Amino acid sequence: MTSKVTILNASKKFNPVLPLLESKAQDALNKIGKHIRLPNIDIIISPWPKEHVTTTGILGCVSTQYLIDILLDTERDDLLDIINNELPLVLAHELHHVVRTYSGVQEEKLLQVLISEGLACHFEMMFIEKNTISFFSEIKKYNWIDLYKQMDDYLDNTDFNYPLFFGGEDTSKFPNRAGYWVGYNLVSQYINKYGGCAATLVNIPAEKILLAHS
Repeated sequence: MTSKVTILNASKKFNPVLPLLESKAQDALNKIGKHIRLPNIDIIISPWPKEHVTTTGILGCVSTQYLIDILLDTERDDLLDIINNELPLVLAHELHHVVRTYSGVQEEKLLQVLISEGLACHFEMMFIEKNTISFFSEIKKYNWIDLYKQMDDYLDNTDFNYPLFFGGEDTSKFPNRAGYWVGYNLVSQYINKYGGCAATLVNIPAEKILLAHS
């Protein structure tokens, strides 16, 4: 299997950083491929649309079963830092999602998505030296168990509102990134009790992760 990176640069927005972007993306794939088998998927890196606002400078998503989209804000002063430090983590996160999906694991209920996001966040940790990812810098002040209890009535829902649980759509109900934080900690409980890592657990059913939570 192989993953192919294509950088869209007709706008020339990436010209000042193009060599770094190309090398960093390929280097990340090489490192990720040592932990999981890379899927046959295209990865498109393109400039962030002007009409959208970003706080992080980068966004990744699995757009289809054949495509990962990564958007970079080329107007940011810290673009080099984002490419060096955040791009490999976003690639790892999204590729973990793809491999997990290809394995046939169900990801329809809120609980299942919580675990998938938690595993993907853990996979990012394999490529950084810090003990937590900056993605959690704000949410980590919240007690994840309290947040999980608040989600209890929705765990079996398949038509849940993703932005509410993961994107801070209504912070009076759930803080931004609450779902990622809950999923990350549920996975942490399982790993601490039974062992393994995000790479070896890539195809574990979400329900099994709950064995460590009581």
